[in-house]
Amino acid sequence: KNHPHHFVDYLIMGNAGSSELMESDTVGYRVLGVQPMSPAAKGGLVSFFDFIVAANGIPFKSLDTSFIDLIKASEDKPLPLSVYNCKNHSWREVILVPSKNWPGEGMLGVTIRFDTYFEAEENICHVEEVEPNSPAELAGLQPFTDYLLGTAEKVFKDPDVLFQELKENEDKPVEFYVYNSETDEVRVVVLLPTLNWGGEDGSEGSGLLGASIAHGFLHGIPSKCCETIGISNEGVTNRVINSPFGHNSAAFAANASSLPPLPEGLPPYANPQKVSSGLISEQQMNVHHVQLKMTAK
Repeated sequence: KNHPHHFVDYLIMGNAGSSELMESDTVGYRVLGVQPMSPAAKGGLVSFFDFIVAANGIPFKSLDTSFIDLIKASEDKPLPLSVYNCKNHSWREVILVPSKNWPGEGMLGVTIRFDTYFEAEENICHVEEVEPNSPAELAGLQPFTDYLLGTAEKVFKDPDVLFQELKENEDKPVEFYVYNSETDEVRVVVLLPTLNWGGEDGSEGSGLLGASIAHGFLHGIPSKCCETIGISNEGVTNRVINSPFGHNSAAFAANASSLPPLPEGLPPYANPQKVSSGLISEQQMNVHHVQLKMTAK
């Protein structure tokens, strides 16, 4: 029987003994949303940094339904996954038990996207100064310790991609994945890019974000943070996953009171219960969804 680690050995050695990975080999399912109390949450999967590259020893080399088929066949049974973490540059085996017996959607409770992890650790934008009353401040972005990673559809490989995303969503709420170097957590923030804001002194606001962004070698995640795989903290966002397997309603009804409450003081546009369903696109995929799209490089 194939074992997930055998696939890892193949990736490292290559069929010709090469130690270098090619971009075409470095693909898998990037972990995005992780629902609270789900099998994925119990397994410690980390949003944006984790890639599921194999399940039960079967590698995912192209976009197909093999992962879905494996999940269906493994309901209420252990399913070993080979996971690569691009922050920590490490491989690990994660055992998940696909199940409908938990208060959420789907059998794993994770949103994924087929993507490449080739040089993925370089695709971040560092938040520096955050202006008062700006969209960045209202979204809770922290100066110097926050790093913008991307959205459910794209990675912020440089500031141009970030600012294009802001422009396309002007005056509309958008969810950003953000890593914080102090807490070592990946969280989702709801941000409203707009020019209709101003400083405390009545001056006109600067830009759609109201924060200075840096990118490049000197603005990567600190090396001390790369000693860990990170933590997902998404308890109040991505509640609407729209799994084709539906909602685990019976379990949810019995456990609804245990869901974490929404934080107080959110601006009206930042209520994730109101905006999440409108932000789920065809490119953001539940682990059971068949309509996947390869992420454009």
